[in-house]
Amino acid sequence: MVEHVRGVGVAGLVAVWVVVATEVVFSVWSWFYLVTTDEGPGAVVTGVVDAVGGVSRVARPVAAILIVLWLWRARSNAERVPGRHRYGRGWAVWGWLPVVGLWVPRRVVADVWAACAPDGEPRAAVHRWWVLWLLYDLGGHAYFVLTLLTIQDPETSRTVVRVAAVLLPVFAAGAAVFLTVVVRRISGWQSVETVERVA
Repeated sequence: MVEHVRGVGVAGLVAVWVVVATEVVFSVWSWFYLVTTDEGPGAVVTGVVDAVGGVSRVARPVAAILIVLWLWRARSNAERVPGRHRYGRGWAVWGWLPVVGLWVPRRVVADVWAACAPDGEPRAAVHRWWVLWLLYDLGGHAYFVLTLLTIQDPETSRTVVRVAAVLLPVFAAGAAVFLTVVVRRISGWQSVETVERVA
């Protein structure tokens, strides 16, 4: 049975772009109230940022669940067409765990792409998505650690915030752009009619 991937893929992408939007809001807030001004944010701004934080806390796990579900279904469909897979279907889920999550998901997606794509279709979008995702993910962890380490040094802490406020939204948006390309193309190649015709 062919797994339908388009709907869950679109839902996952919507959630991903909501996360990107919250990153942009946090970035703007950081610049205006943590870096460029000495005045604290007013009650209205604080309320907006708190609300955005709530949206982010919901959107992040939803995006993760939907993208993993999309990948599980896409990986299942890819078994119906000729192609070599370096990892079993279960790695579409377990491959996101710490350490192995540095390389396994990219390989799973790349194998699905190779199995479904027309001959000669380059996998550049997969590689670019993964590089930007790693920069965003590892950069976020580094930002958290550096914030703790520089808490007693306000000037250095401001520099950390300034750099993170610029780079993290860029990495997030870039990763989202290429993930959108990957999900839309694989979902298109894996339409029910296409998979059943090839199989």
